This record gives sequence, C-alpha cells and structure tokens, in this order.
Amino acid sequence: MAEDGMPVSQAYDASPQLAALNQLLTLQRNAFLSEYPVSLQTRQDRLDRALAMLLSFRKPLLDAVMQDFAQRGNQWSLLTEIFAPVQVFQSARKNLRRWMRPQRRSAPMPFNLFGARAEIQYQPLGVVGIMGAWNAPLNLVLVPLATTLAAGNRAMLCPSDMMPESARVLEEALAAYFDRSEIAVARGGLDVSKAFARLPFDHLMFTGSPQVGALVMEAAAPNLTPVTLELGGKCPVIVGPDADVAEVAQRLINTKTMNGGQACLAPDLLYVPKQSADAFIAELDKAMHKLYPGSTQNPNYCGLVSPRYYQRLAAIIEDARELGAQVLSIGADANDGPINDAAQNRLALHLIVNPPADSRAATEELFGPVWVMTTYDDAEQVCASLRRMPKPLGLYVFSKNKRFSQYVLDRTFSGGVTLNDAMFHYSVPDLPFGGIGRSGMGAYSFGIEGFRRFSHARSVYKQGGPQSLMRVMLPPYGKLFDMMVRGGLDKLAKKQTAMPSSRR
Repeated sequence: MAEDGMPVSQAYDASPQLAALNQLLTLQRNAFLSEYPVSLQTRQDRLDRALAMLLSFRKPLLDAVMQDFAQRGNQWSLLTEIFAPVQVFQSARKNLRRWMRPQRRSAPMPFNLFGARAEIQYQPLGVVGIMGAWNAPLNLVLVPLATTLAAGNRAMLCPSDMMPESARVLEEALAAYFDRSEIAVARGGLDVSKAFARLPFDHLMFTGSPQVGALVMEAAAPNLTPVTLELGGKCPVIVGPDADVAEVAQRLINTKTMNGGQACLAPDLLYVPKQSADAFIAELDKAMHKLYPGSTQNPNYCGLVSPRYYQRLAAIIEDARELGAQVLSIGADANDGPINDAAQNRLALHLIVNPPADSRAATEELFGPVWVMTTYDDAEQVCASLRRMPKPLGLYVFSKNKRFSQYVLDRTFSGGVTLNDAMFHYSVPDLPFGGIGRSGMGAYSFGIEGFRRFSHARSVYKQGGPQSLMRVMLPPYGKLFDMMVRGGLDKLAKKQTAMPSSRR
C-alpha cells in the first residue's frame, strides 16, 4: 500500500486484479479446510521449508532489496531482511510444541470438585493476509509469516508496491519451496494493494502509516475482516534531569540513524531539561561524528527511499526555519563534503529546537533523519502535553531514578516503552508489540503473542458432577435459590452500604 494515502475504499469492482486474488484466496481456503486439523508435523515442515528458502535465496533476496532501496547499507539490509527473519523462524520452530498446548483455566465451583475442566485450545484462523511496508520490505511480511505458519494458517503476502524487485524475487523464492495453496505473493502496483485489502481474509495484518491504515481498515470492514494495524506516530523521548546526556546521546544516535530514521519506532520528539540542552546537543554532535564520520558521505549512512521523501523532509525543515525555530545539522561538517546530498537522497541528521506548536515538524510524523527537541522545566507539563497528542507507538524514558520513570509511565500513553534506550522493547519475543489509538490496533510479536494473534482462542469446557448440582438454577425456584442468589445479593448490598464513601 502506497504511503500517499490514496483511497482503497472505492466501490467493490470486478477488476482483473480482484478476480485473480479472489481465486487465489478460494484456492487457499479450500486447501486449508481439506487439510484441517493442521498437525504439529505439518506446521514444523512449513517452518523448516521457510527457513530453507531464506537461507538458499539469501543472496538474490538481498540483491533485490538493494536494487529497490539503493541508498541503504548492504550490511544493515542483510541484518534486517535476512538474519532477523531467520531468527524468527528458528524461534517459532523451537517453541511451537509448547505454544500449541491447551491452556488450563479454572472451572466453576462446585463442578470442579466433580471433575469439570476448562481450557483454551488455540485453533488456526484459516487464510491470513499480510501487507508490508517499504521501509523493511522483506522483514515486515516474513516476520508475521513465521507465527502465521506456526498457528497453522495459510498466507497471502502483499509486499509494498514501492519495492517491486523485492516482491518479485520473494515470489520466486517462495514458489521454489511452497505451493501457491500454502503461501502466495500478490505483487503489482497500487491497484493490487487496493484489491488485496478488500479480500475476505480470516485475518488481515497491515504495517504502514496511520493514514493508509485507516483506509485498509475501511476496505476490510464490508467483510468484517479482523485487522491488526501496526502503524506509527511521533514517538517521544523524555530525558530525565539526572540522565547522563553523553550516554543518552550515543544511544539515541544509534537508534535514530537505523534505516535513516525510516522506522515506525524511531524516536521523533525529544524532551530535554533546559539546563541540559546545550550539553545534550554537543553530545549528539559528538556521537554522530563518531558513528558516521563524514555524515552523509559515510557509506553506512542510510539515505531516504526516494526523492519525494527527501523533498518532503527538506520542506519540513525549511518550514520550521521560516517560522523562527533553531535548526541544527548534527554531525555534519562542510569540510567532509556536502552536508546534504540530494542526488543520493541523503539528508543530514537535523535537530529542530523548540518549533511552534503548529509547525509541520511538531505535528507530522517525520520518518527520517529529523528530530524535534523541546526544552522543559516541569515533567508534568511534558506528560500533560503528550496526553493531549495522538498516542504513539513507542515511548522512551532516560533516567537513573526509577520513581521518575514510573512517574512518566503513570501519566502518559504509548503502545510500548523502552527505559534507558529506544526501540528495544520490540526485540523481546515474549512482549506483545503493537500500538494504541492512532498508532495501531492489536498486538503481535515473533513469540507466543504472535502465535496467539493468528489463532482463535477457543474456550472448551467439560462438565462434571451429577445433574442435581444444577437444581438451584432450574425452575421451580425455591428456598435454595433464595438462600444462594437473593441471600448472596442482600449480603453484598449490606456490605456496600457499610463501606465508607471514600472507598466506593
């Protein structure tokens, strides 16, 4: 799905793309129903084949990503697009048997005394649609694919239409190891993405911008397709008064420059105590020089995905400058070459200090090497300001004081939190990952939370005990009913009346 926010919610049509995708969905659903139930061995086999596919096609897949996203480091692409999904498939294969075990729950009294049992059995959904984004074209379809397969589902993948070569080679690689009735790739332009979002999947997962996420959800609504939306927003950083600004600067430079800041969890807003601001800026500059000597001329410095994205951020910077904000180039030295390199879509890391509240920098998700820094005196004012903003995907707090960190957590909202670093909560398999409000809907991970996201938690109850235990709940109602039901309610009402008003 393109990031432009082009509409996907037009009237249902019989376009060739939609007809072909519907046929593919029917093929997968029929195959799923014929195979059901999906055994542990079948799921393990699919995870093994997916892992083998990634390993055997790792070079052509990496070459394809580098062709689509030329201004990105080869090593970073290898780590993100190949190594990370390999780890996820390995983890799913290792833990699958444990994930599939029914989960015991408490049965009600007194039936449990006579053998009643309650449990949750995790059941495959059927066919899952996975829509990825351009900033990690393989990772964002393959990572959820691992837990989709582990849960026993079939899958249709729709990589970003901005990454055509990546999608083409991924389709070729999967076809070498899977039948189209198991896993298939839908590739093409915006028309394919729009048709894909309209399909009646058993579950649809989308990663991308909030604007396009809203359109995907609208397209899925006529089919009542459940959706998981992994979106973004302006992820804030709060630097505590006691924080070591040199260490904070180093950690933030490390995370902000990953993929050129083109990540949904990239830190966007910096809140720094006024008394620490100058020292913090100096440390940012020092950390940037150390990590990327030469700034935009450093071969490991990631450029923006296209000229359009470069021009958009350049316009945001210029808007802030015209409105009177201080704009600084971090780690950029004209002696090393051009500070900005438009020919390579490489924009130096910029810091916009205290921009007006209505500026583009303060209101739009930046999604690139641009930061907004606001200085503060009172942490409560910062928290109050964040509460009024759309809820972000991530929140980062730097402080040695646990009470300060908890103070911030108690007074703010976010999808997830990393303390004393940024983005790292995403790396923990056993933590659910997802947004809240405008930053997303639903949570998954590459651990058990992902397995459960793509499963139906089916409640199963086995009755125990004689029929006479049900007597109190059946007509004609008599003294036993009055004693247990009416008597119980009367007792609770008296207790509530006697409770002090401050505790109600």
